[in-house]
Amino acid sequence: MLKENNQLMPIIGPILNLLRSRKFMVALMTLIVDVVVAYVPAMAEVQEPLLAVFTAIGLALVAAIAYEDAASTTNGSKETDQ
Repeated sequence: MLKENNQLMPIIGPILNLLRSRKFMVALMTLIVDVVVAYVPAMAEVQEPLLAVFTAIGLALVAAIAYEDAASTTNGSKETDQ
């Protein structure tokens, strides 16, 4: 049983790390909000602008997180939240 678990970790480990990442969470929440906006009939008049705004905000957050991660990796140290 232990041997089987060790064989699965190289496959499952990166997937679990992806699912826990801040970038993935922001992208997933942006997708959920976009789907809700797209399928609520009461928002038909403002649907296109809302989709554009929420998608742009999500994209900006993912880019900011990627920039922060790259900067902390370049500096060689991870900053902790205070």
